[in-house]
Amino acid sequence: MITFQMAASLQQFSKPGTMTFTPLTWNARLKIMKGVANGMSFLHEFSPKKYVHGDLRPNNVLLGKDMEPYISDFGLGRLANIAGGAAPSSQSDRIGVEKAQSLQPDSSMSPLVSKEGSCYQAPEALKTLKPSQKWDVYSYGVILLEMITGRSPIALLETMQMDLVQWVQFCIEEKKPSADVLDPFLAGDSEQEGEMIAVLKVALACIHANPERRPTMRNVTETLERLSASVSS
Repeated sequence: MITFQMAASLQQFSKPGTMTFTPLTWNARLKIMKGVANGMSFLHEFSPKKYVHGDLRPNNVLLGKDMEPYISDFGLGRLANIAGGAAPSSQSDRIGVEKAQSLQPDSSMSPLVSKEGSCYQAPEALKTLKPSQKWDVYSYGVILLEMITGRSPIALLETMQMDLVQWVQFCIEEKKPSADVLDPFLAGDSEQEGEMIAVLKVALACIHANPERRPTMRNVTETLERLSASVSS
Protein backbone atom coordinates (compact mmCIF):
# COMPACT_ATOMS: atom_id res chain seq x y z
CA MET A 1 0.00 0.00 0.00
CA ILE A 2 1.00 3.59 -0.49
CA THR A 3 0.16 6.51 1.75
CA PHE A 4 -2.84 8.52 0.59
CA GLN A 5 -1.37 12.03 0.60
CA MET A 6 -3.67 14.58 -0.97
CA ALA A 7 -0.83 17.09 -1.23
CA ALA A 8 1.10 14.75 -3.47
CA SER A 9 -0.42 11.77 -5.22
CA LEU A 10 -3.95 13.12 -5.68
CA GLN A 11 -3.74 16.82 -6.27
CA GLN A 12 -0.18 17.46 -7.47
CA PHE A 13 0.52 20.01 -4.72
CA SER A 14 4.25 19.28 -4.86
CA LYS A 15 6.56 22.20 -4.36
CA PRO A 16 9.35 23.16 -6.78
CA GLY A 17 12.15 20.64 -6.80
CA THR A 18 10.02 17.78 -5.51
CA MET A 19 8.57 14.79 -7.33
CA THR A 20 5.41 15.41 -9.33
CA PHE A 21 2.45 13.08 -9.67
CA THR A 22 -0.31 12.54 -12.18
CA PRO A 23 -3.63 13.70 -10.71
CA LEU A 24 -6.29 11.03 -10.33
CA THR A 25 -9.37 10.90 -12.53
CA TRP A 26 -12.76 11.73 -11.10
CA ASN A 27 -13.78 8.07 -11.08
CA ALA A 28 -10.69 7.16 -9.05
CA ARG A 29 -11.35 9.95 -6.58
CA LEU A 30 -14.98 8.96 -6.23
CA LYS A 31 -13.94 5.37 -5.52
CA ILE A 32 -11.71 6.62 -2.70
CA MET A 33 -14.44 8.90 -1.34
CA LYS A 34 -16.94 6.03 -1.23
CA GLY A 35 -14.41 3.64 0.29
CA VAL A 36 -13.52 6.02 3.11
CA ALA A 37 -17.20 6.72 3.75
CA ASN A 38 -17.90 2.98 3.97
CA GLY A 39 -15.02 2.48 6.39
CA MET A 40 -16.08 5.34 8.62
CA SER A 41 -19.70 4.17 8.54
CA PHE A 42 -18.61 0.76 9.78
CA LEU A 43 -16.45 2.32 12.48
CA HIS A 44 -19.32 4.50 13.67
CA GLU A 45 -22.22 2.10 13.51
CA PHE A 46 -21.27 -1.52 12.91
CA SER A 47 -18.14 -2.00 15.00
CA PRO A 48 -18.42 -3.53 18.53
CA LYS A 49 -18.57 0.01 19.90
CA LYS A 50 -19.64 3.15 18.13
CA TYR A 51 -16.10 4.41 17.80
CA VAL A 52 -14.73 7.82 16.91
CA HIS A 53 -11.55 8.03 14.85
CA GLY A 54 -10.67 11.56 15.94
CA ASP A 55 -7.88 12.26 13.45
CA LEU A 56 -9.25 11.52 9.99
CA ARG A 57 -7.11 13.17 7.32
CA PRO A 58 -5.44 12.17 4.02
CA ASN A 59 -2.24 10.92 5.65
CA ASN A 60 -4.32 8.45 7.64
CA VAL A 61 -5.81 6.83 4.57
CA LEU A 62 -3.80 4.20 2.71
CA LEU A 63 -4.35 3.17 -0.89
CA GLY A 64 -4.10 -0.36 -2.25
CA LYS A 65 -2.86 -1.15 -5.74
CA ASP A 66 -6.37 -0.73 -7.16
CA MET A 67 -6.93 2.54 -5.30
CA GLU A 68 -9.02 0.88 -2.60
CA PRO A 69 -8.71 2.99 0.59
CA TYR A 70 -7.83 1.71 4.05
CA ILE A 71 -8.29 3.90 7.11
CA SER A 72 -5.26 3.88 9.41
CA ASP A 73 -4.06 5.39 12.70
CA PHE A 74 -7.25 4.47 14.52
CA GLY A 75 -6.45 4.04 18.22
CA LEU A 76 -2.67 4.06 17.73
CA GLY A 77 -2.17 7.11 19.93
CA ARG A 78 -4.21 5.52 22.69
CA LEU A 79 -2.18 2.30 22.49
CA ALA A 80 1.04 4.31 22.63
CA ASN A 81 -0.19 6.03 25.77
CA ILE A 82 -0.96 2.69 27.41
CA ALA A 83 2.42 1.22 26.46
CA GLY A 84 4.64 4.20 27.13
CA GLY A 85 2.61 6.37 29.43
CA ALA A 86 3.51 9.55 27.55
CA ALA A 87 3.86 11.00 24.09
CA PRO A 88 7.35 11.57 22.63
CA SER A 89 8.74 14.91 23.74
CA SER A 90 9.65 15.80 20.15
CA GLN A 91 5.95 16.01 19.29
CA SER A 92 5.42 19.24 21.14
CA ASP A 93 3.01 20.43 18.49
CA ARG A 94 0.49 17.75 19.37
CA ILE A 95 -2.32 17.59 21.86
CA GLY A 96 -1.04 16.41 25.22
CA VAL A 97 -1.61 12.94 26.54
CA GLU A 98 -3.09 14.38 29.71
CA LYS A 99 -6.03 15.73 27.71
CA ALA A 100 -6.51 12.44 25.91
CA GLN A 101 -6.59 10.52 29.18
CA SER A 102 -9.50 12.65 30.37
CA LEU A 103 -11.70 11.19 27.65
CA GLN A 104 -14.33 8.65 28.55
CA PRO A 105 -12.87 5.14 28.58
CA ASP A 106 -15.23 3.84 25.90
CA SER A 107 -14.44 6.66 23.49
CA SER A 108 -11.68 5.41 21.23
CA MET A 109 -9.88 8.06 19.23
CA SER A 110 -6.33 9.04 18.40
CA PRO A 111 -5.48 11.88 20.80
CA LEU A 112 -2.35 12.94 18.97
CA VAL A 113 -3.61 15.48 16.43
CA SER A 114 -0.83 17.28 14.58
CA LYS A 115 -0.87 20.85 13.32
CA GLU A 116 -1.53 19.50 9.83
CA GLY A 117 -4.42 17.50 11.22
CA SER A 118 -5.93 20.65 12.70
CA CYS A 119 -6.95 21.68 9.16
CA TYR A 120 -9.35 18.76 9.24
CA GLN A 121 -10.50 19.23 12.81
CA ALA A 122 -14.09 20.22 13.55
CA PRO A 123 -14.42 23.67 15.17
CA GLU A 124 -16.15 22.29 18.27
CA ALA A 125 -13.22 19.92 18.91
CA LEU A 126 -11.30 22.92 20.25
CA LYS A 127 -13.93 23.54 22.92
CA THR A 128 -14.59 20.08 24.31
CA LEU A 129 -12.53 16.98 24.96
CA LYS A 130 -15.37 14.51 24.53
CA PRO A 131 -14.98 12.97 21.06
CA SER A 132 -17.92 12.91 18.71
CA GLN A 133 -18.63 11.08 15.49
CA LYS A 134 -19.61 14.45 14.06
CA TRP A 135 -15.94 15.40 14.34
CA ASP A 136 -15.14 12.63 11.88
CA VAL A 137 -17.96 13.75 9.58
CA TYR A 138 -16.46 17.23 9.45
CA SER A 139 -12.99 15.86 8.73
CA TYR A 140 -14.41 13.70 5.97
CA GLY A 141 -16.10 16.75 4.48
CA VAL A 142 -12.79 18.62 4.33
CA ILE A 143 -11.21 15.63 2.55
CA LEU A 144 -14.05 15.70 0.02
CA LEU A 145 -13.46 19.41 -0.56
CA GLU A 146 -9.76 18.77 -1.08
CA MET A 147 -10.41 16.06 -3.65
CA ILE A 148 -13.03 18.14 -5.47
CA THR A 149 -11.16 21.45 -5.55
CA GLY A 150 -7.59 20.21 -5.87
CA ARG A 151 -6.52 22.67 -3.18
CA SER A 152 -4.51 21.97 -0.06
CA PRO A 153 -5.88 23.35 3.23
CA ILE A 154 -2.35 24.03 4.43
CA ALA A 155 -1.33 25.83 1.23
CA LEU A 156 -4.42 28.02 1.42
CA LEU A 157 -3.63 28.99 4.99
CA GLU A 158 -0.10 29.94 3.97
CA THR A 159 -1.07 31.95 0.87
CA MET A 160 -4.58 33.31 1.47
CA GLN A 161 -4.89 33.26 5.26
CA MET A 162 -8.05 31.16 5.04
CA ASP A 163 -8.61 27.45 5.27
CA LEU A 164 -10.26 25.34 2.60
CA VAL A 165 -13.66 25.43 4.27
CA GLN A 166 -13.58 29.24 4.42
CA TRP A 167 -12.41 29.46 0.81
CA VAL A 168 -15.22 27.25 -0.52
CA GLN A 169 -17.79 29.15 1.52
CA PHE A 170 -16.37 32.42 0.16
CA CYS A 171 -16.69 31.14 -3.42
CA ILE A 172 -20.31 30.17 -2.80
CA GLU A 173 -21.18 33.52 -1.20
CA GLU A 174 -19.55 35.34 -4.12
CA LYS A 175 -21.41 33.06 -6.57
CA LYS A 176 -18.22 32.01 -8.28
CA PRO A 177 -18.68 29.72 -11.31
CA SER A 178 -18.17 26.02 -10.68
CA ALA A 179 -15.03 26.10 -12.82
CA ASP A 180 -13.41 28.32 -10.19
CA VAL A 181 -14.12 25.77 -7.47
CA LEU A 182 -13.51 22.43 -9.18
CA ASP A 183 -10.02 21.07 -9.68
CA PRO A 184 -8.79 22.22 -13.14
CA PHE A 185 -7.32 18.75 -13.68
CA LEU A 186 -10.89 17.42 -13.75
CA ALA A 187 -11.75 19.49 -16.83
CA GLY A 188 -11.35 16.36 -18.94
CA ASP A 189 -14.17 14.78 -16.96
CA SER A 190 -16.53 17.65 -17.70
CA GLU A 191 -19.38 15.27 -18.56
CA GLN A 192 -19.34 14.28 -14.88
CA GLU A 193 -19.53 17.84 -13.58
CA GLY A 194 -23.06 17.28 -12.30
CA GLU A 195 -21.79 14.41 -10.20
CA MET A 196 -18.97 16.57 -8.88
CA ILE A 197 -21.41 19.28 -7.84
CA ALA A 198 -23.57 16.69 -6.09
CA VAL A 199 -20.56 15.46 -4.10
CA LEU A 200 -19.68 19.08 -3.31
CA LYS A 201 -23.13 19.45 -1.74
CA VAL A 202 -22.44 16.37 0.37
CA ALA A 203 -19.16 17.93 1.50
CA LEU A 204 -20.91 21.19 2.43
CA ALA A 205 -23.39 19.26 4.55
CA CYS A 206 -20.52 17.49 6.31
CA ILE A 207 -18.77 20.74 7.24
CA HIS A 208 -21.86 22.46 8.61
CA ALA A 209 -20.96 24.67 11.57
CA ASN A 210 -23.68 23.03 13.67
CA PRO A 211 -22.63 19.42 14.42
CA GLU A 212 -26.27 18.36 14.75
CA ARG A 213 -26.93 19.48 11.17
CA ARG A 214 -24.21 17.25 9.73
CA PRO A 215 -25.25 13.91 8.26
CA THR A 216 -24.09 10.59 9.69
CA MET A 217 -21.44 8.68 7.79
CA ARG A 218 -24.10 6.11 7.01
CA ASN A 219 -26.19 8.84 5.37
CA VAL A 220 -23.15 9.96 3.40
CA THR A 221 -22.44 6.42 2.21
CA GLU A 222 -26.04 5.91 1.11
CA THR A 223 -26.07 9.26 -0.72
CA LEU A 224 -22.87 8.47 -2.63
CA GLU A 225 -24.17 5.02 -3.55
CA ARG A 226 -27.44 6.50 -4.85
CA LEU A 227 -25.49 9.08 -6.79
CA SER A 228 -23.40 6.44 -8.53
CA ALA A 229 -26.48 4.33 -9.24
CA SER A 230 -28.34 7.25 -10.82
CA VAL A 231 -25.37 8.12 -13.01
CA SER A 232 -24.88 4.55 -14.25
CA SER A 233 -28.60 3.99 -14.95
